[in-house]
Amino acid sequence: MSDSYIRPDEDFEAFYLKYYKFVYRVCFIYMKNSFDSEDCTEDVFAKVLCGKYSFNGEEHEKKWLSVTAMNLCKDKLKSKWHKSTVSLDQCEELSTEVSFEIDETLKEVMALPQKYKDVIYLYYYMGYKTDEIAKMLHKPSSTVRNHMREARELLKIKIGGEQK
Repeated sequence: MSDSYIRPDEDFEAFYLKYYKFVYRVCFIYMKNSFDSEDCTEDVFAKVLCGKYSFNGEEHEKKWLSVTAMNLCKDKLKSKWHKSTVSLDQCEELSTEVSFEIDETLKEVMALPQKYKDVIYLYYYMGYKTDEIAKMLHKPSSTVRNHMREARELLKIKIGGEQK
């Protein structure tokens, strides 16, 4: 497939509509509330709109959007401003609807340490193989596999209870 360049016209609008929910879900896994997730999602698309990115098909678009969304969320979570604010979801008088269902397993995945959350989400929720995840996260494949194993053990304890 030939390279496709996203231009700030009707091509961008179609791109945005195609991937908005996908990017939002990635952001929600990290931000854990709809307000910050929406902000980060918009930041991802602003980056696409302001840059001259070339994609080699749909799979390349999804990988780029996933990694960019994860990195923007991580940066926001590390920022001093974010650490000193209270999430709007913590305010009782405000309520929001999440555009996708969060089951018990996804809640536990969201609560995992960052290194485990990344690999579990990319593997189980997005369907990437460990070698692809390693390239996306710039880590050795063995590290990704170790993180997967450790994350599964943590999830087994949290979800399934301790085995005797």
